[in-house]
Amino acid sequence: MNFLIGRQPIFDRQRRIFAYELLFRGERGDGTLASNQVILDALLQFGLPRVVGDSKAFINFTRNNLLEGTASLLPKERVVIEILEDVEVDDALVAAVQGLREEGYTIALDDFAYNDRWLPLLPLAHIVKLDALAETPETLANNVAKLRPYNLKLLAEKIENEEQHRLYAELGCEYFQGYYLERPKLVSGKRVDGAKHAALMLLAEINKPDADFDAICKIIARDVGLSYKLLRYINSSYFNFAGKVDSISRAVMLLGLVELRRWASLIALSQAVGTQGEDMLRTALTRAKMCDDLSKSVGMADSESHFLAGLMSVLDRLLEMPMDEVLQGLPLTDTLLAALLRQEGDLGEAILCADAYERWDMKGIRYKNLDPGLIGKTFLEGLAWANTVVAGIKSSA
Repeated sequence: MNFLIGRQPIFDRQRRIFAYELLFRGERGDGTLASNQVILDALLQFGLPRVVGDSKAFINFTRNNLLEGTASLLPKERVVIEILEDVEVDDALVAAVQGLREEGYTIALDDFAYNDRWLPLLPLAHIVKLDALAETPETLANNVAKLRPYNLKLLAEKIENEEQHRLYAELGCEYFQGYYLERPKLVSGKRVDGAKHAALMLLAEINKPDADFDAICKIIARDVGLSYKLLRYINSSYFNFAGKVDSISRAVMLLGLVELRRWASLIALSQAVGTQGEDMLRTALTRAKMCDDLSKSVGMADSESHFLAGLMSVLDRLLEMPMDEVLQGLPLTDTLLAALLRQEGDLGEAILCADAYERWDMKGIRYKNLDPGLIGKTFLEGLAWANTVVAGIKSSA
């Protein structure tokens, strides 16, 4: 059975990543089969840390999943058992959930609307998810009031704007999930400081078709942060050079243009976003690798362009500026600009596929004639690679 895995971030009150909800579907639309498939084939074999890093994973469980004991295959410190809203609640189900809680698993109730059938599960739950799209102010206040006697944490899901985020925060929600938070609100007019501008200029220069080695060296040499990070990378065991590198020009010659393009792109981007954008940096790297691999899967010769397109496609979110302002003054090709600004051409198609996968838009998860399962595999491999690169960036900071 082919399956796809997506992940949507869940934030705390400080808008830090608390966990990811894993989203998945099987060919036949059977929730139980899909849950079992993702657990056995994706999480256990591929590795949960490679999908969610150090965060927890919220995983949807059907009634059958719970009764079959599937959850016991997963590490209790890394997962949250999310009980779907349409489960039949009876003695057998309550006993299964009771057993999971006693074993130390975290229990969440999905799409909660107060109903007597939930009463046996409320004392066993740790987290209740409130659907921001389904609630009216009246039902919301009523639900929250009825939940107060229980020792629960509230999670507001499907948050689509700042007003909803503020309302649910004021009512005591500790966690938040939704499209608004996944794509931070853009702030127009914010200027890029000197260090970030140098990083973006390097990113553009090293990916020009006629990239000039001297120009690359000058951009790096003018910025202390870029110089330091580049030399640290090149002198690391990853590159395994026989001698040490003591100058920018020597580093550029040793690496060669292809390797320089790839790794200097990563360094430049990390310099641009700083330490506060780690999760978005991981998203950018995952997209870059995914776009790169998608192009290779269909035999395209310009995979490096796809890599850069994926990498730069989240710059507006990273820098909290409109994309046209971010790209203003950068020497990018018309093809790349069309992809980044309007998602046009082959590059734009790859960006749209990666974006759809992140948002779990099933209709948009397509690229040329590739099998959806292969696209899902490409995402997971890109995410694993991104986690490795982010770890390397942090260790050399």
